[in-house]
Amino acid sequence: MTVAHEEIPDFMPPMTMVFRVGPGDVKVIKAGDQIRARMVRDEDGGFRLIKIWKIDDQAAMEMRKVNKQLAAKLEELGSGYYVGEGEAFPEFALLDQYGDTITPARYEGKPFMLNFIFTRCTDGEMCPLSTSKMASLQKMAAERGLDDLEFISVTLDPKYDTPGVLRTYADAYGIDGENFRFVTGERAAVRQLIKTMALTHIETDDDIIHSLATVLVGRDRKIVMRSVKKAWDPNAFLEAAAEL
Repeated sequence: MTVAHEEIPDFMPPMTMVFRVGPGDVKVIKAGDQIRARMVRDEDGGFRLIKIWKIDDQAAMEMRKVNKQLAAKLEELGSGYYVGEGEAFPEFALLDQYGDTITPARYEGKPFMLNFIFTRCTDGEMCPLSTSKMASLQKMAAERGLDDLEFISVTLDPKYDTPGVLRTYADAYGIDGENFRFVTGERAAVRQLIKTMALTHIETDDDIIHSLATVLVGRDRKIVMRSVKKAWDPNAFLEAAAEL
């Protein structure tokens, strides 16, 4: 990726350079975009950009407005509150694997599945299995003709999981992104959404200890089905979605 960067104090003057980047970043970042990123050296001495985020001040401001509403609601309801079956899914605003803003308004009148994962998760019974199940459910829904069922996976690791990283992750699972969005954003906004689902979420130096939550949200934005089990059944969610 060719980038015209600003001065890096005490290291490098402003100049235009070619950097190595991840395969997902190449797909997300377009010519003319402004970005912020971390520059690191590769083993061969070359430079690579990681943690790449597109700079869009207007979009960021709009997302913060929405996420402040969720923060205010959580403060009002107090600790221990979570959204259960029959309750309305909260407002949120995050970025997907294409760099686009995602809010519940995108799903108005549509049912959607939502769960939580992170791309560096190595526990085969947690995120990798959950993502495989969601991918299978997406295919089963298409075969059943449930064309308006959408899918959202929220990262538990927004510090690492940029839109480009999520794009690479989705591609690795062969997921059709047309109706399946992996979302990330500012850490505070993600943590607020985590709290609404009452997830355990403990960050250590090299891992994230977490629980699971998988929900089906109906056309009226109310949660129809919720599971906190590793062994959640895609077929059960499929049948519930078919009745909406």
